Amino acid sequence: MKRTFIIGMALVGAVLAACSKKEPAPALKTASLDDTTWRMTDYTIDFGPLNGTVTGTNNFFRTFSNSPTTPCLGLNTFTFTSAGKVVWQQEPRACSVRSNFVNSDWGTWSINGAQTELTVNSPWGGAGRSVMPVMEAVPGAYECLLTNTTLTLKARYIYGRNQDSLRVDKAVFTRQ
Repeated sequence: MKRTFIIGMALVGAVLAACSKKEPAPALKTASLDDTTWRMTDYTIDFGPLNGTVTGTNNFFRTFSNSPTTPCLGLNTFTFTSAGKVVWQQEPRACSVRSNFVNSDWGTWSINGAQTELTVNSPWGGAGRSVMPVMEAVPGAYECLLTNTTLTLKARYIYGRNQDSLRVDKAVFTRQ
């Protein structure tokens, strides 16, 4: 009986010892933005009733450009530095919905712990608003979906005389 008890305690000890080993923390489900550069590859604007289905889509990425085969919005790059700055660079032939910029420290960035909201503070957005150079300013933060290769930002706007319409801007960026 004593022998069985000792063997049982030894097994329990071995199991507890195995469980107490430090395992590495699970990797983040998304990549970090630190020191990464991104190029816009799509920008659509959906609109429709507030409580209904989308009734229209504007492919702003294609229609804003004079050359749909080489959309000029795709010639802009955005770098998110580890120092928390956003650097906007317009390459030759790039177009902009804002004037007088070629290479600019646009502002600062931060992402929430769940990596679902991206805040981009810039004097161009106004106090308490996030704004990327070619997107509309949004109160607070953009909805964010980040993978190792793609950054998707969304902004939702309620509008209309009766506040009964919804516009959803969706910009997609590819890591460079």
